[in-house]
Amino acid sequence: MSTVMDDAPNGRARPEHRWWVMAIFYLSSTVNYLDRQVMSAVSPAFMAEFGLTYAEYGWLLTGFGIIYMASAPLMGWFLDRVGLTVGTSVALAWWSVAGIARGFTTGLPSLLATHGLVAVGEAAGIPSGAKASQTYLRQEERALGSSMSQVGLVIGIALATLVANASLARGQWRSAFVVAGVLGLVWIPLWRWASTRAPVVPPSSASTGISRGAILRAPLTWRFVVANVLSLGIFLFWTGWTNHYFVRTFGMDVVTANRLAPLLQAIALLGAVTGGWASMRLIRRGWEPLAARRRLYLVGAVGMLVSAVVPLAPTPAVAVALVSVSYFASSAASVNLYTMPLDAYGGSSAAFAVSLLTAGYGLLQLVASPVIGWVADRHGFAPVCVALAFPPLVGAAMLWLTRPTGEARRAA
Repeated sequence: MSTVMDDAPNGRARPEHRWWVMAIFYLSSTVNYLDRQVMSAVSPAFMAEFGLTYAEYGWLLTGFGIIYMASAPLMGWFLDRVGLTVGTSVALAWWSVAGIARGFTTGLPSLLATHGLVAVGEAAGIPSGAKASQTYLRQEERALGSSMSQVGLVIGIALATLVANASLARGQWRSAFVVAGVLGLVWIPLWRWASTRAPVVPPSSASTGISRGAILRAPLTWRFVVANVLSLGIFLFWTGWTNHYFVRTFGMDVVTANRLAPLLQAIALLGAVTGGWASMRLIRRGWEPLAARRRLYLVGAVGMLVSAVVPLAPTPAVAVALVSVSYFASSAASVNLYTMPLDAYGGSSAAFAVSLLTAGYGLLQLVASPVIGWVADRHGFAPVCVALAFPPLVGAAMLWLTRPTGEARRAA
């Protein structure tokens, strides 16, 4: 069953409320990225305390990725089964409590364990965002709606910088995890109130009745997943390693490097909104939804090529400008890619379909994070920037294969 009691409309629900309801929902993205970025922002401090290398830090991210990858389909199934409100509330409570526990770790093993528990809950983040868009927004609005998660990301990164730098200034990096977890618990009652204020959008007849088994068997699904793995390396690198890049390359102190994160995430937000707005415009002009999103993904893949020239930047300011272009393009492409399964399947399996892309991101972390750490320890970050610039074009080729024979560019 896809529609359960907590997703049912009621007398207080009004269609014009859907955008602010979605805005409140995407504050969960704020909490999600706050938890993640706090880990990155305080990582130089706990690496020094625990005596970790870059490679060991990469394995910490890999441990997260393994569990995230394995948990994503289960969390997608769970969200479809129990509904958006209950599912998201349970997931967020789980990862907030686990996040607080990271502040009480004493070394790499306990940090691995608690960060892994965070991954279980956070695996629901992206699938729940897709389900929220499917629940409250019209088809042409969904990529733009998904771009609102970038607002949450920007706020989360900014808060992470403030929280982490305040904790580091007092020599108490552990307190950053506690603050992040408490803020997550505060969101739950706010969402449970807001979720009843907008009506559920009925699924179209074309997007109902697709089983999870059919989604798993469809070649289309795995083209989405492969494209996602190929394209999110840029996002993974700049999200998890930006402060390390500027500390290593330009000799910045950690606090100064952390201050760059909100600026870069604001650029990512602009990219996501631009990508969502552009696909909405194309669809309203008559483009078939998958064709519109595929075209915009290709444009983003071309833009991500700029990552290859980041190591040539002579100053931090030039490097920030180039990274900004890369991040903008990555976000514009990603917001459309994550909406494609909704166009193709939708209906009762919205969260599950998108959770497979989320699992692909976990797989990417599994493979890429230790490799990035190993390369950085020995050769710096320049080879990483070059290596990650080109796979998105291969991803664009994979998405081109999603075009059925004879598909018209414009809807009939």
